[in-house]
Amino acid sequence: MALEFRLMLFVIFILASLVIVLITAAIPAQYFWIKLPLGIVAIALNVLAVSTRYFTYLYEPLTRMKKRTIVIDDGEPYIMAPSGNAIVRREKEKVFATVFVKIPVYSSATEMEDQEKLDFAVAFSKMLSIMKEPFRITTQLYVLNKDEYVDKIRARLNDVQDKYNTMLEKEAQAGQQDKGVAPPGSNRLRGELTMWKNMLENVNRARGHSLSSFAAISATGGTEEEAINLALMKGDELASGISATYGIAAGIATNSEILELIEPEKNIPVANVSQSILEKSAGMS
Repeated sequence: MALEFRLMLFVIFILASLVIVLITAAIPAQYFWIKLPLGIVAIALNVLAVSTRYFTYLYEPLTRMKKRTIVIDDGEPYIMAPSGNAIVRREKEKVFATVFVKIPVYSSATEMEDQEKLDFAVAFSKMLSIMKEPFRITTQLYVLNKDEYVDKIRARLNDVQDKYNTMLEKEAQAGQQDKGVAPPGSNRLRGELTMWKNMLENVNRARGHSLSSFAAISATGGTEEEAINLALMKGDELASGISATYGIAAGIATNSEILELIEPEKNIPVANVSQSILEKSAGMS
């Protein structure tokens, strides 16, 4: 496709240059003030024709523009496999399937000693030699949407608080509080109430970021099923090698996990963003 586009540009520029040269030659010599600009244009077209050999990538996006939108790829889109553990794309007679291997990361380089960093680098070099097939390793940092989790904790906290207050009121009416006797079950509810308060405080205080690492590997086949099976075989082999190298439980990503890896929109916490906009708007007003 790139070669055809490059050849098309070359032919267009050369033909345009030849046309301008012929027009310039047909103009009488006394009209040199017309011949000179046309000659400059012909030279510029020849330069552009030569540049198509090395700078085609500068022209190609312009041909894909639709008003303000640039179409990056007009080929067949990737689709999720029916099994939910791979993405598939068809290109002519071939089918390409890609699987993603989750790599749990429990510590960062900032938390390691010098020897631990060296050991990690050695393990990483070993991981690169697990397979002869090419695979891609990616690590991405994204913001977590804590709103739904916080709402669940707050709802549970309010529920326990209501139960605790109800118990105290009932026991107070029975006159047991005046005698200094702890209501039955109040200690358990008080402990549960403290637990949910501490959890809510810790979640609100924690940074809402998450680090996700994964490896992607692909395979081709004549049919969708063949490509997916080959990709899964490679993915299982890669996951086993990573698990053995790092002593972790690497596994194949599925469904929503894949979307989190390949769709940036899945990593945007809409509720947090909306709340932040509202707070800034309120502060400015």
